[in-house]
Amino acid sequence: MQTQSDIENRINELASVIQVLENYYESIISRIYLIGQAIEETKAAQAAIEILPEGKESEIIVPLGGDVLLKTKADSSTKIMIKVGGGVVMVKKKDEAISFLKDRIDELQKALNNAQQDKKTVEDKLEEARYELNELLKRSQNVR
Repeated sequence: MQTQSDIENRINELASVIQVLENYYESIISRIYLIGQAIEETKAAQAAIEILPEGKESEIIVPLGGDVLLKTKADSSTKIMIKVGGGVVMVKKKDEAISFLKDRIDELQKALNNAQQDKKTVEDKLEEARYELNELLKRSQNVR
């Protein structure tokens, strides 16, 4: 039989666990959002590269950063530069760039799936902890 002190200690412990889980849950939600944004951005880049006309120039607008755009010309033979992290940029042909971006989208999708699984796991743990906390609170009130 648990004493009132044991119940109160467990209540405090569960309250702490719930707070940690809620913070972790919020970080997972943020991660899911950011991965989703990266997927959409990468798909948009892939689509833009795919519509470059074969064998002829077309005008494109290139963002330079800081809300500054540059109007320029590109053709399907233009080399495409892709940031791969750590300040490294790779130069690829059109078809290679499209393939690379498809692979990146697949990797991001896997990361999104993992994050969604993490979210579900944390949701389940939160539900269990909240249920146990409610039961202990009821028991605590009955003991008094």
